[in-house]
Amino acid sequence: MQFFKNGGNEKEEICVVNGAKGASLEETLAKVDHLAECKAENQQLQAAATLDDATASLTLADTSVESLLTTTAVVSVFTEQDKAHIRSIWTPINDYVIPFETANPAAPQEGDKVRFIPILEAPGGRDKDPATGHRRDSIPIATQIALQQDCYDKCASAIFYFLDDSQDEAAREGNAALFRYLRQFATGVVVRVNPGTLSSGAQANLDGMLTDLTVSSPGIRIMTHPHTQQLMGAKDSLVKIRDLRFGLKDTSVYYDAPSFREGFVRSIAFRPRVVKQNRGSQGEGIWIIKLKDETQYCANYGDAVVSLDTELVLVEANDNHVEYHTVGEFLEFAIHGRTDQAGVWESTGTGRYLDGDVESGAMLVDQRFLPRISEGEVRCNMVGSQLVNLVHKVPKSGTLSATLQSGAMYTSYSPDDPKFARLVESYTADLPNIMKALGMEGEPLPLLWTADFIFDYDEQGNDIFYVGEFNCSCVGITQDLYLSEVVAKTAIEMCFT
Repeated sequence: MQFFKNGGNEKEEICVVNGAKGASLEETLAKVDHLAECKAENQQLQAAATLDDATASLTLADTSVESLLTTTAVVSVFTEQDKAHIRSIWTPINDYVIPFETANPAAPQEGDKVRFIPILEAPGGRDKDPATGHRRDSIPIATQIALQQDCYDKCASAIFYFLDDSQDEAAREGNAALFRYLRQFATGVVVRVNPGTLSSGAQANLDGMLTDLTVSSPGIRIMTHPHTQQLMGAKDSLVKIRDLRFGLKDTSVYYDAPSFREGFVRSIAFRPRVVKQNRGSQGEGIWIIKLKDETQYCANYGDAVVSLDTELVLVEANDNHVEYHTVGEFLEFAIHGRTDQAGVWESTGTGRYLDGDVESGAMLVDQRFLPRISEGEVRCNMVGSQLVNLVHKVPKSGTLSATLQSGAMYTSYSPDDPKFARLVESYTADLPNIMKALGMEGEPLPLLWTADFIFDYDEQGNDIFYVGEFNCSCVGITQDLYLSEVVAKTAIEMCFT
């Protein structure tokens, strides 16, 4: 089965293509409704006997409509309103996608099994191509899913929208119809919703829908599940992996103001620190902090604490601007924001990094500052357990931030490049231990994710690397679209192995 809007048809009819057969979505859903009603009345045999030839040969998701309805645990009946919503969010892919039966030289024939792994997006946001309304990497990934033909059988794909339903009852009803549709037909879902595209309320609803899908349809694979995104993307993941080879052992996390006040005055007395809020992006709320008088560091961690009037030099990673404050002012800004006690801050942020609770992302991570950050970071781009490339992000001269916003230069390297052989050897050796360290033993690594590493020296003066951040929230491959085939194959393997 392949789901596309037919770009050559003036009516933009939504087609369900099975080999040389085709049917409109409305016809397909009508047949699903009919068979569901027959099942409810215990008339499945009569329904099967009266199906016409076109219906009997129509293949949806895993198998035919009839057998799908008899083997799926939960069967949904779609109202006309449900169908209208599904039509409205099943947006056209137009000429960017070739119909399944002609694009694949070994197209599925009558009776072939076809699996359904759609892409889930949210409308709007700065990550969309104005020409299509989709992320620039979604269409290539969906296309490659549809083109795969291997021991996991043929697969189909489509792109759906989850609507912002925080204040829209119609959108809520529509998203509920989408949930029922995915529950019934999807084998897996590739989630491509960039953080911040949806309102916080709608994002929570999306996360809830995806979680409910795995509960009500245990065989479905969500890539990447919200729980995995939360645990792996949170800054305290750096504390959980600190005992792995690429972890910094003197890494701490603060979930409340008292622990932050107590811990920071001890850590900054020992060495320069990097203090990171859990929320924000592009380096906002990530502070590189040193004592103004660097002769005052103690020899061993815990030997001393600093006073609240100790002067600090702070650099914020998003734009590399420098500020001068006392320890007391920094604590006040980080906890309470812009108050009289915090002094005047040039940062575009608002502080208050511990507002809310842990579930809402309230935490600060405190790591030792590694001076070789001036040489940049090395990002390992991952597809599942496969390292696909490395990117050396070199800060603008005289700065420390490795974000594009701050002017950093990016250079790509292949995984077998000798320049980063020591990093690859150490990192790949510990890959099997990451999910266990994060409290997700037995769960697969995310479909698309990254790990950023910082340079350091070992005792012999050789390069070693420590992880500074994980990210698995809608990692893009727009600049590396050749990876779409690898992503598609990995998604299929995650669903069927």
